[in-house]
Amino acid sequence: MNFFRLSFFLLLVVAMTACGKDDDGTVTCTQSDWVGTYEGTLDCDGTVEDVTVTITASGADAIIIVYETTTVTAEYDPLTPDACDLTATSSDIGISLTVDAALDGNKLAFSEVLTLGGSTSTCDITATRK
Repeated sequence: MNFFRLSFFLLLVVAMTACGKDDDGTVTCTQSDWVGTYEGTLDCDGTVEDVTVTITASGADAIIIVYETTTVTAEYDPLTPDACDLTATSSDIGISLTVDAALDGNKLAFSEVLTLGGSTSTCDITATRK
C-alpha cells in the first residue's frame, strides 16, 4: 500500500472562492492562488488518514505539491495547473499514474489513480487552506 501511495500524483478538486473570474465569468486561478498549506483527509481505497498538503511555487507557472500523513510523504513536481484545474498523466513499463485537480477558493480536492498491472489504487484528498 505504501508503494502505491508514494507513487500517486495528487488530484485536487476544489471550488472557486479565492480564484478570480474573467470578464466572461469563467473562474481563473494563478500560481499564487494554489500556493499554501491545506489540511484535510486522505482516503486511499477506504483507508482514511489526516493529511497536510503543502503547495509551493516552482518557476513562473508550475507548482510543487507535497502531502504528508503519519505514514507517508509524497512530493510531485513540477506540475503546471491550467487556471483552477490540474491534470497530469504518466505511464511507463506497465505503470500508469493519473492526477486530476481543481481549486475552488480555499478548498482543495485531490484524486490520484495508480494502475500497476491489473491492480488499480485510488487516493482522494479533500482539504482546506489553513
